[in-house]
Amino acid sequence: METGLLIKIHNYELYASPAEKNFIRQLNAEPEKFTQKNLRQIAEMTYASPATIIRLCRKLDYKGFRDFQRALVYETALSRKSMKLSMQDVLSVKSTEEIIKRVTWKNAEALEMSQKLVNAADIDRCVEMIGKARNITLYGVGSSLLVARDLYLKLVRIGLLCNIADDLHTQLLYAKTMQETDLAIIISYSGLTEEMITCARTAKENGAQTIVITRSSGSKLAKYADVVLAVATTELIIRSGAMSSRISQLNMVDVLYTTYVNRHYSELSGKFEKTQIHKSMEM
Repeated sequence: METGLLIKIHNYELYASPAEKNFIRQLNAEPEKFTQKNLRQIAEMTYASPATIIRLCRKLDYKGFRDFQRALVYETALSRKSMKLSMQDVLSVKSTEEIIKRVTWKNAEALEMSQKLVNAADIDRCVEMIGKARNITLYGVGSSLLVARDLYLKLVRIGLLCNIADDLHTQLLYAKTMQETDLAIIISYSGLTEEMITCARTAKENGAQTIVITRSSGSKLAKYADVVLAVATTELIIRSGAMSSRISQLNMVDVLYTTYVNRHYSELSGKFEKTQIHKSMEM
């Protein structure tokens, strides 16, 4: 599956011309409008020439404006479905049986929508970055820290040098001491947590590469990523607790780790046996 249109735009925005940036800014603000108008109307609305818009579409790997607009229609429909899912609060349900059904359904829907966002080429690039990194540092707070710790334990088991810390000051110290040969993996569903944005920016300033696992829309953290692994926006930012978002992040971690192991299985098979902690069956 190809990279989502909005993620492509995010990745390109840094290199965009002033006319292209104005087009992108309006698209990000009101994507629905861009699905309802023709090329001439959008050119007038964004003060960009039709030729500029067509060139931008081709730079983003679309055949032309029509192809670009079809991708946008698909992505906005997926966004609407995500928003509808995020508004359905399972805590308002009274019956235990209904809670079981609702929670399970919401998690399954989150995984299905996140699958539509993940791009095999991005996973492959992340696997390459992990393999080349001298040291990997994982970042997160709250439930995202639990996801980061899950990945940390997986990577340690296969012998990769990793850092993780619960304390935010220590996380920032790790970011401040990163080098060009290091890799930061930053996990934040909202993408708005200031401490994570600071760590990502600091790591980038030191030349380190960054992988960000975050929601598919509205994430400020994404601008500091070399690769964004997007999960569906299935929960409100103000929420009773991370549920489907956590499941989506854990699934992304599992996809990333399994792909890495698959690529290096012959050299890692012995490490699984070596790092196996045997459990006693005695009572």
